[in-house]
Amino acid sequence: MPTCTRNGCGQSFEECANDAMACQYHPGKPEFHEGLKGWTCCKPREHSFDDFLSIKGCQLGPHSSEPKHKDDPFKADLTEHDDVLPEPQPAAAPAAAAPAAKAPEEDPVDEDPAGVAVPEDAKCKRNGCGAAYESDATSRRPEQCQFHPGKAVFHEGTKGWTCCKPRAMDFDEFMRIAGCARGRHLFVGTRRAAQAQVQAPPAQCRRDFYQVGGDVVVSVYAKDIDRAASSVALDADAIRVHLVHGGGSVYDDTIRLFGEIAPGASSFEYLSTKVEIRLAKAAPAPWPVLERDAA
Repeated sequence: MPTCTRNGCGQSFEECANDAMACQYHPGKPEFHEGLKGWTCCKPREHSFDDFLSIKGCQLGPHSSEPKHKDDPFKADLTEHDDVLPEPQPAAAPAAAAPAAKAPEEDPVDEDPAGVAVPEDAKCKRNGCGAAYESDATSRRPEQCQFHPGKAVFHEGTKGWTCCKPRAMDFDEFMRIAGCARGRHLFVGTRRAAQAQVQAPPAQCRRDFYQVGGDVVVSVYAKDIDRAASSVALDADAIRVHLVHGGGSVYDDTIRLFGEIAPGASSFEYLSTKVEIRLAKAAPAPWPVLERDAA
């Protein structure tokens, strides 16, 4: 099946089911300014690169598999000017050799445990891969995944990874930088979840809520959430929040709601500094408080 090349999509699709509402994508370009990352076509901004990639598309349309052809205005062919470049001059020997810069430490490479169940339509979580899971026989071979073990780095207009040297000016070109390491695909991940289960110190998270229309929006403020190990369960009269922080601390809370909600019409989203839970009220009456025990 072809893969959609629109920004923010990347899904595989069948031409027979490719209608005018099949693709949710960003028609604009990536925009990075003062540490915030977003798209020129919509307002959401994120600090984390992973959160930026998870910003939902702001426009609907059909999928497209057409390759992107963009001329990079930042690139120039300087070979024709080689004859006018000055000869390099040898640098004066330093009085004392400066200590070599310490290479940035990368996180240990996470691995799926043997026999772990893989969710349907799961994709490899490793940076620069994103391959779709097919079966253990075809998707569990060693050295099959080509990925970046480092983190995304953006500096003075260039984009790259801490684990290798290639840099790009254009965002699409950055996303095409080939991985510099090989290993097995990572569809589930266990390292940080296992650390959290062993340490599991309690965490305190601030929360608030507001009402808009027929919805109640609850925010639980927490940074560096391990999304694979965290969960939010929505029931008709309560919500259960389980958040695992990157450092291993755990936040558990059961909120018994003032009124009933429609779980199927409710949703939640992990953001860089919080979890936002949007609850669809079963009845339109306003809630004076969030929890019925506080009424």
